[in-house]
Amino acid sequence: MKSLPILAPVVACLLIVLTYLLVQGAAPDAARHERTLDALRTVILYNAALQRDVLRARTGLLRDYDPLVRSIGRLDEATLALPAARDVASGEARADIDRRVAGVVAAVRDEETLVEAFKSANALLQNSLNYFNYMSGRLASEGNGLRAVEIGALTIAMSRFIGDPQPEEAKAVTAALDRLESPSLDTARAGDVRSLVSHGRLIVSRLPEVDDLVSRLQAAPTGERARELQDAYLAAHGRLAARAALFQAMLYVAALVLVGYVAYLLARLRRNAQILRERLEFEGLIASISSQFINLPRDRIRSDIGEGLARLVAQSGLDGAQIVVTRAGDAGPAGGYAHRREGVDMPARPATDMIELASRWSLADNEQQGCISVPRVGELPDGPEKARLQDWRLRSWLCIPLWHTGERLGFLALDAVTHEKHWADDDIALLRTAAEIFANAIARERSEREREALQARLNQSQRLEAIGTLAGGIAHEFNNILGAILGYGEMALAVLLKESRARRYVQQIMKAGERAQDVTEQILAFGRRRERRHHALRAQPVVAEAVDLLRASFPATLSVETHLAAADAVMMGDPTELQQVVMNLGANAGHAMNNRGVMRVYLDTTAPVEASMLSHGNLPPGRYIRLAVSDGGSGMDQATLERIFEPFFTTKPAGQGTGLGLSTAHGIVAAHGGAVDVRSKVGEGTTFEIYFPRIERAAEDVDEGETADVPIRYGSGETILVVDDDTPLMQLAEEMLAALGYEPVGFDRTPAALSAFRTDPERFDLVLTDEVMPDMTGIELSGQLHRIRPELPVVLMTGYGRSPRSRQLTAAGISEVIKKPLLSAAVAQCLARHLH
Repeated sequence: MKSLPILAPVVACLLIVLTYLLVQGAAPDAARHERTLDALRTVILYNAALQRDVLRARTGLLRDYDPLVRSIGRLDEATLALPAARDVASGEARADIDRRVAGVVAAVRDEETLVEAFKSANALLQNSLNYFNYMSGRLASEGNGLRAVEIGALTIAMSRFIGDPQPEEAKAVTAALDRLESPSLDTARAGDVRSLVSHGRLIVSRLPEVDDLVSRLQAAPTGERARELQDAYLAAHGRLAARAALFQAMLYVAALVLVGYVAYLLARLRRNAQILRERLEFEGLIASISSQFINLPRDRIRSDIGEGLARLVAQSGLDGAQIVVTRAGDAGPAGGYAHRREGVDMPARPATDMIELASRWSLADNEQQGCISVPRVGELPDGPEKARLQDWRLRSWLCIPLWHTGERLGFLALDAVTHEKHWADDDIALLRTAAEIFANAIARERSEREREALQARLNQSQRLEAIGTLAGGIAHEFNNILGAILGYGEMALAVLLKESRARRYVQQIMKAGERAQDVTEQILAFGRRRERRHHALRAQPVVAEAVDLLRASFPATLSVETHLAAADAVMMGDPTELQQVVMNLGANAGHAMNNRGVMRVYLDTTAPVEASMLSHGNLPPGRYIRLAVSDGGSGMDQATLERIFEPFFTTKPAGQGTGLGLSTAHGIVAAHGGAVDVRSKVGEGTTFEIYFPRIERAAEDVDEGETADVPIRYGSGETILVVDDDTPLMQLAEEMLAALGYEPVGFDRTPAALSAFRTDPERFDLVLTDEVMPDMTGIELSGQLHRIRPELPVVLMTGYGRSPRSRQLTAAGISEVIKKPLLSAAVAQCLARHLH
């Protein structure tokens, strides 16, 4: 009892000391720590998402600004929880954390202001870009002459400026816009041109501003400040934890009577500290992997995903990790990404087997947070899941789905072979964050690869269009030369003796000229510059007839198999051109097989419900007639495949091909509104698939008989006004008309011809004028003559070919269009129709 007065103060002091030590040795609030770390991770991750979405919005890949709004909202929510970070520190460290919190909040507010400015500016810019692309393409396709050239130059300058918005490029665009506003250009679409120029100037002024906002957003210090705050917070938290451990050790020494309990408490505290350190390291790893993929070039994404899996395996103490994707081609031939710890022997796992197992998992007890968690494979109930995992020699398995914008891209599988592994909820949450990072990287790689493929196809289409325009112009000039050759040759045949050597020579010249005329016809078909009169026709009889012609032209060593299953399918087209497509593709296939083997021709119908990308164009949804020509020849490499439709490109030896067969077929298909898909492998053969739009109308009968010879009708001295800026061709026309019994009056300048007509309008009975002339076009001259004498027949000569029902021709008073080169029989029939 005497000891009570002593024991009581001792006990009291001991209790006070123990209480003090207990208070000082208490571990930090785990829930508050988690909330603070979650807030910091949210700031870092959503800041990265905000910068990524800003780039997507700038490039037009973002449909709306909802992701930006969501990211800003999450950043605002996260900043509200950041002040709690100050509770783990005191004194100067606490003041430092307060300053860093204020810096993060200020950076978020600055980013929010920049995002609002970017949304407004980018919306105007994207609207102007869309309108500019639409209207420039429309004006370029509908226009001609100087305006089309200026619009093309403006489009090129604008493309360069958009790719590299430097002041020099801006000046080039401004200059092109100024030239397009010049009153000397064709003003038929003046309103559209002014709108195009207005939006072009808006792009020039807005693009640097938007790019400046994007640069400022990308350089925003929010992420860096958040990571610095995270480091400061973790350091303060670590010091607090260390201080707690020290007081716990002092508590152990002071409470010797409670050594057993203190030993247990200390061991537990040490375990908690170890778990906390491991968790901090794991969180640091996730943050590091996340920052690793920010602004990462596409060619490094695959290697960095593999590196990230290796770090994940090493940090988690696992034996392997694998990512499988659900869409073919997203991760190369391997079908995914994988890492195995060195020394671990595991059987190969096909990606399809992994996807099938994860997609059809039926054991609900092993589903945790949307993932498949199997801590002990041996404890699974007997079934296909257990059998498959045991075949892979797994002892523990975790499978996490990869989601991106509501689409499941694949799965992340974590494997334990040498030991069993249990994953806590917190571990699974962190691993799901890592899976989201990998999913975003895979989706980004897929999007950039698709964008590059689309850009390559667009460039190829533009290249073919430019070559077609050039080919059409060359063919027009070549027709003028052929006009003199064939015209004078025809007149020479009329005066030469039938059995003379000179007559045979001239006949050979005429045959060569006719072959050259066929070449120009092919060039015009490729350039879409030749007149076409399409009507409803059944494709199968036309294709069958063309196949019969092919069989007759092939040697016995080459056979043709047909699979025609489109008996009632009708399309709008020209049967001769459709046969030409079959003949050209067949001749190309025969050459590829060295005239040995079997060529197959297919004809059927198809109705795709979704747009698809072909090797040479896009195929919108609709109903189509599909023509396929397949050979087992030598095939083509990628470089050849990209150039097969270029005119004059051929793999045949010199003198054995013109290089116009496939280019002509491509021009015909394009004129019919169709599309082409080519599949080829070196050594395995080639397949051409042609898609023609299908219609519902009943097919019209096609007259395939030969036209009987029509006798030439001569004139009675009628006066014909001939206008052609090419003097030799004008003189040739005069001689031809004189031989046909007419009195020609020729002019090689339109002002002189117009002056002569105004002097005596009643002198002339008909006008024969060229279309393309420097001072005044044939259509413009016809309009002048028509206003003076409306009933006068006017015949337009052209090397391009135009429809006589064209509104422009009708308004100019043109009665008929005759195609160059001129031949006596055709000229005589034309004049007879309008004069007799």
